[in-house]
Amino acid sequence: MALLFFHIDDRHHVNSSRLQPREATARRQLSAIDRSFFIARRCCLELLNPRSQKHDLNISCVSKTLRSLVRSPEFCRLRSRLPKKSVYLFYSFRQDPESFHWITLRRGDKTTPHDYQWDQRTCSWANLLIFSHSFMKFSSAVSVGSEIYFLHGCPWPGRNLWFFDTRSGTLQMGPSMKNARLAQEEAVGVVDGKIYVIGGSVDESQVEVFDPETQTWEFAAEEKVQCKSRFSASLEHKVYMVDSLHGRISAYTPREGISNEATESQSVKMNCLCVVENVIYACFKSSGLMWFDTKLKLWRRLVDSDGKVIFYSFNAEKMAEYEGKLAVFWSQINTDHALMKMDIRCRMIALDRVGEEIRGKIEWSGIMATCSYDITLRHCLVVSAD
Repeated sequence: MALLFFHIDDRHHVNSSRLQPREATARRQLSAIDRSFFIARRCCLELLNPRSQKHDLNISCVSKTLRSLVRSPEFCRLRSRLPKKSVYLFYSFRQDPESFHWITLRRGDKTTPHDYQWDQRTCSWANLLIFSHSFMKFSSAVSVGSEIYFLHGCPWPGRNLWFFDTRSGTLQMGPSMKNARLAQEEAVGVVDGKIYVIGGSVDESQVEVFDPETQTWEFAAEEKVQCKSRFSASLEHKVYMVDSLHGRISAYTPREGISNEATESQSVKMNCLCVVENVIYACFKSSGLMWFDTKLKLWRRLVDSDGKVIFYSFNAEKMAEYEGKLAVFWSQINTDHALMKMDIRCRMIALDRVGEEIRGKIEWSGIMATCSYDITLRHCLVVSAD
């Protein structure tokens, strides 16, 4: 760690050797305090860096004080408020099986708080020897740093892993998993910078972990588990798995395995799931936007700033965290066109905890793209800056 020192010299400068002993000692102590403050500031900035989360476990082993720091809700909330680079929304067309498409949402160049910009991109993968529409339809996805990882890509049990480099816009094949798993029936999450894949097999199977740095797969433990989860999310060194039919939650930790949460059952299906500032949010087909209360072990409705339930009829297709807000995406028929067209729409919802409630306020809403009628939103992920 480099330390920077500045020397100020003017005609009033006094040599420290001529100072009285007490004054010289005081100046040395102040200089030491300044250096300590600089080092502490650098350490805090490094800890707040989203890329340093993979080292949280090592930091926790240093002392109880550091362990309580990196695990405290206040520190996680402060880190989660650091700006994310962009949101990637992937979609596909039935009429265009040779390409996959995505929209990138990020902050605009203006200084206004609600200025956003987005870009539409297309990548052809006709030479990748896979049927791209099925790949996008039958895959799970998770992001680590500036890369997005896709698992499976076929309607039968598979071991494939693909990773998409958002910096270059290229898609490459990675090493295969050890066990074949069913698409969109396994739970996928990131803990300490590594990708964990849980369940999804016909029978019981071991949890697998992929290290993006070494590009290797390993079994996380000898224990075999069986679970089917359409939706999953990473939170507080755990992978939360949600039963899409009933909204019941279970959690996996590398040290303790799977633990079931005594959650109430929902009578409607879930559309999507994400984590914002250490809170799990979901959109149910008829109940709309809800959040999971970890203390009471139940799903609670998201209300507006006046405490009224207004998001119950909101039918989001994909969600993600963006700068501490809930970014919600859905497709809607555009009635202004003579031909059948679909708009891809987005809303930014600011969140605020008031007492035992979490309240939401729509800060921005807009149309991101207008496409043909056969569009399907596939994945929505947040990609952090390098």
